[in-house]
Amino acid sequence: MSNTPLFIESRAWQANDVLPLIANAAPLFPELEAARADLAGLRSSPQAQVILAQTEPLLTDVANIPQPKYTAYRRFIKDGDREEYEEPYFARRARLSALALRAFLGSETGLPLKALIQDYIWAICEETNWVLPAHENRPIDLFSAETAFTLAQTLALLGDQLDAEVAHRIYIETDRRVLEPYLRWHDSMWWYWGSNNWNGVCNSSVAAAFLLLERDPRRVAEALAIAFRGLQTFLATAFESDGSSTEGVAYWHYGLINLVALAEMLRARSGGALDPLASPRLRQIAAYPPAMQLSGSVFAAFSDCDETTHFNFGIIQRLAERTGVTALRNLLARPARPGLDWRIQMHLRNLLWWDGIQPDAPAITDAVLTAPGIARLTGATAAGTPFVLAIKAGHNAENHNQNDIGSFVLHITGENLLTDPGRGLYSRQYFGPQRYENIFANSYGHSVPRIGGQLQGAGRQYQGELVAVTTGPGPKSAVVEFGRAYPVEGLTRATRTVVIAEDGTVTLTDEFEFDRAPQPVEEAFVTWGDVVAHGPTASIRCGQYALHMAIEAPVGARFAVEALAEACRANQREGVLKRLTFIVPPAAQSAARVKMMVE
Repeated sequence: MSNTPLFIESRAWQANDVLPLIANAAPLFPELEAARADLAGLRSSPQAQVILAQTEPLLTDVANIPQPKYTAYRRFIKDGDREEYEEPYFARRARLSALALRAFLGSETGLPLKALIQDYIWAICEETNWVLPAHENRPIDLFSAETAFTLAQTLALLGDQLDAEVAHRIYIETDRRVLEPYLRWHDSMWWYWGSNNWNGVCNSSVAAAFLLLERDPRRVAEALAIAFRGLQTFLATAFESDGSSTEGVAYWHYGLINLVALAEMLRARSGGALDPLASPRLRQIAAYPPAMQLSGSVFAAFSDCDETTHFNFGIIQRLAERTGVTALRNLLARPARPGLDWRIQMHLRNLLWWDGIQPDAPAITDAVLTAPGIARLTGATAAGTPFVLAIKAGHNAENHNQNDIGSFVLHITGENLLTDPGRGLYSRQYFGPQRYENIFANSYGHSVPRIGGQLQGAGRQYQGELVAVTTGPGPKSAVVEFGRAYPVEGLTRATRTVVIAEDGTVTLTDEFEFDRAPQPVEEAFVTWGDVVAHGPTASIRCGQYALHMAIEAPVGARFAVEALAEACRANQREGVLKRLTFIVPPAAQSAARVKMMVE
């Protein structure tokens, strides 16, 4: 066997290629086996204290197992609601993980841990369907695959403590619902060859469950070969040529966490012969989120992402170690905390792969991601406080797409003065034909113009281009051509230029050209902050910082403010998004110019 490690991308995998690589009996999770020798030391470690404190609230009323109801299951079809069924579904799994973690660590809880764990396992095995109502037409979905991994990891963790019939039930139900359907019908599942996070989550979770549960090595090898072929597509197509993700940082994280866990299991079982995280492609992919960071846990929230992303610290630390992308440790900087997770497999990796150390917050620098057309530029206020401007081009058929070409974020020390508002409420409508009626998905809810009353179009043909970026020394700038994002006849050019001067002044200039029937343009800026407008000037305040804006062109333009309160309530968003607008009169050539100062 060659001493050069193999990656998932190495070959067109078949079961016979995999079988010799997994033939030994080496532990799949060696850190876990080592930890069993000193549980008292692990229990007192900083990372254990963080995770135990986070999960402690899950033990309140833990004896009452949450009950998903039929009427809640059918609400998705009736009115599009997902939350009523999903809340008890995930609560069961989260409580099981919190209980299993304490049983492993030997924590004093005063609870009958074994009985509760077995009751929760039994309740999950009794569920009619592990697939969520929103995904009912799929034999395996994200969460049935992760449920298989969760139950398999629970059994591997506590197997000797569980009754034999409970352990057997885990295998029977996981095989019936996930393992056997995967072997039989993987090719018919849309996500198997998919170009988004579903591919990474489902293929990795199912493969991990096979490794943990299945005792027939040939069946394991067959499943792994299938998973590798699917994951080859994931790594090649779910990320741009430079490793960026158009789904955003949160979905980058979700698509990879199970893959990183699987990759390390493969590395351990094969004695390093299989080492997926050593791949140059994984190194590219790992470099993406540090380039999207604005400060702390706040990231440019393009696509269906929230402004704040919380990570699995163990997964991030291990990915940084294996890929050599040390900037990933910036994601763990104080005051960030590990994301609250419902998966025992992630609790364990936070516990055993994170060293409990958090670095100081990094200094954010300029960054350009060419493939998705994103630029991050930094400046400083007159008082010397750093701020960040992030702007995107891209196209309007991206994964978890929002129609947001030309959208930009202006951020200072944990606050978005001008924002990308993130995702709307996940419902049947949001993922159906009505998606772009939602202001969180269409361009009305973003800091981009309406042209002739038209919003940006949805589809691959509606696109922008990051034309130029200057990162200094001296003034910094980014130019986005976004005329092709609009279905407006006669519009021949629309160009957005943002400039950060050395004194911290930010100037936005939009230029428009029409070859016939010129149209008026409504400029728009969106914020969660408090807005006060006075004719051609306006101020936005978020926390301790304010943004002062002045219209320099066209002369005579005046700001107006619209509060999108109803849309925010309908999407269950806290706060009220405001839309600050002014009108550019129609002309064959027109321009808008706004000067902004942060203080």
